[in-house]
Amino acid sequence: MSKQNYGAGKLLLALATVITLSSASYATVPVSAEVAQASTNFTDIKGHWAETSIRKAAELGLVEGYTDGTYKPGANVTRAEFAAMLSRATKYKANKVSQAFSDVPPTNWAAEAVNKVTALGFVNRVDYPNGFVGNKAMTRIELAKWMANGLAAADSEYNKAQGDAKGDKALIPVQEFFKGTLKKSDYPFVTIAMGTGIMTGDAAGKFNVDAPTTRAEVATILLRYMEAEGKKATDFYGLNELREVAKTGTNFNTFGKMKMAAPDASQYKNVNEAFGKSLKLRSDVATVTMSKMIFVDPYPADGKKSVYAPMFHSDADPISKTLYQERYRIFTEYSFTSKVDNLSRLGTLADTGLSIQIGLPIFNANIDKYGANYYTRDERSPKSYNKGQGEKDMWAATYSTKSADDGLAQMYTEDGKMINIRVNK
Repeated sequence: MSKQNYGAGKLLLALATVITLSSASYATVPVSAEVAQASTNFTDIKGHWAETSIRKAAELGLVEGYTDGTYKPGANVTRAEFAAMLSRATKYKANKVSQAFSDVPPTNWAAEAVNKVTALGFVNRVDYPNGFVGNKAMTRIELAKWMANGLAAADSEYNKAQGDAKGDKALIPVQEFFKGTLKKSDYPFVTIAMGTGIMTGDAAGKFNVDAPTTRAEVATILLRYMEAEGKKATDFYGLNELREVAKTGTNFNTFGKMKMAAPDASQYKNVNEAFGKSLKLRSDVATVTMSKMIFVDPYPADGKKSVYAPMFHSDADPISKTLYQERYRIFTEYSFTSKVDNLSRLGTLADTGLSIQIGLPIFNANIDKYGANYYTRDERSPKSYNKGQGEKDMWAATYSTKSADDGLAQMYTEDGKMINIRVNK
């Protein structure tokens, strides 16, 4: 049972034995399901973004309210509280449960839950060398780690997914990744959390790694976790994308709606084989290489929404649904160095004729939130480059219709091999 204070074991005992207490005196203590009978009529959640999730989680007995009738959706959740909630949400069964931490003795109100989630692999003892410290607020990265580790303990494919997430080509669509503040050691946990849909970034594109987790967030996350638990890692389109990109730099195979046309000795079998190789230009004005290529179907008929869609595509643009309803969007990360003076950005495009449309702006303000480098339509991007100047890891956009005879214009690398991407129908 969740309690606001980690050391509230004596109070829990008093409540459980139904000793008469004044509810007004204990208004900030969560009520046990036995006493409160899992009331969902909270007085402070009407109109809240998580109202539906909170009510559903309460109906399932995952979360509880307070004796004053509130839920306190903005209050932080402690480790002990989340352990209790998670122990109720998971269907996994532990073979052997023992005391996990010396600071969580059998008399502690959360001991059973803490021992259970530790035995199931959600909690790793080595992460808490100084004790569990159950009254400490649960951070979002900590929560993501528990989820990822629990899934991995039950299914080895999730463990493999964590390994894939550490790949050199990793591209995690959160602001912290592009700002360089997301630790590589945390890539696996954010990848699992976002790839399964259990957790997402906020409206500003942030994962908020070190922020405490609120009671509103926990209600929503627990319901999503319950949906994910028991499914195979390969069942999640978003997770498959993140894994493939981390290993290869593209989600091309996971996307599956485009193909390499008639690959042979003169053509690339996979688009990532061309990454890092100089692209052949019509005139020798610049050295251009690609490093990543992301494929997005903004309005997928099969319901497979890309984990990268929120970053690269915005429905806020009134033209989006009209322009991209029947088109695939392709985003390429590239670098170039000018070999001449006064090289115009759009002049590079005209010179190369490349289908990746180097220099073409991305018409989406969302990408600004993430901090990715891209060619803007305003004065922030240089209009021209002198010899030796250029850009590194810059994103540009193009598209293909969904018609069977369409695709991207053919490209060649300097060694003469062709990159020929067509619609897969």
